[in-house]
Amino acid sequence: MSRLRVDRRAVSVTVGYVLMLAVAMLLMGALLAGASGLMESRSAQVANDQLTVVGDQLAAALGSTDRLAQVAREDAAATGTTPTVGRTVDLPRRVAGSGYRIAVDDEEITLRRSNPDVEVTVDYAATRVPVEPTNVSGGRLRIAYNSTADQLEVTND
Repeated sequence: MSRLRVDRRAVSVTVGYVLMLAVAMLLMGALLAGASGLMESRSAQVANDQLTVVGDQLAAALGSTDRLAQVAREDAAATGTTPTVGRTVDLPRRVAGSGYRIAVDDEEITLRRSNPDVEVTVDYAATRVPVEPTNVSGGRLRIAYNSTADQLEVTND
């Protein structure tokens, strides 16, 4: 029996195996931690790019609706009728996997998204018809000319 207590030949194999597993687990943890940071920064960049494109699309729609409203105003002055101008803009409901909000005013469009937090501001050409400042969620929008208030209004459709 005393010979079995002194015999430690099998211990070195077991200890080596456990140490090898521990080192492998540490390396995997370090790689996963590094990769998650890289993925988050890529997600933020994709969201930024997509929000910029959406903002440009909305700016173009505001510009064309402004031109239509100008013509409608001139027509209304000449004919005495009430002008009706409206346009629907189909924007994506989600950008990079989550919803977003749009703030519109006379000079710029601000698009905000969370997780990761991204905010994009798009300037657009000054409109002759003022734009009512508003906040809407992404998706299908309606841009309409309100002849009573003499302004463009952006709403969710």
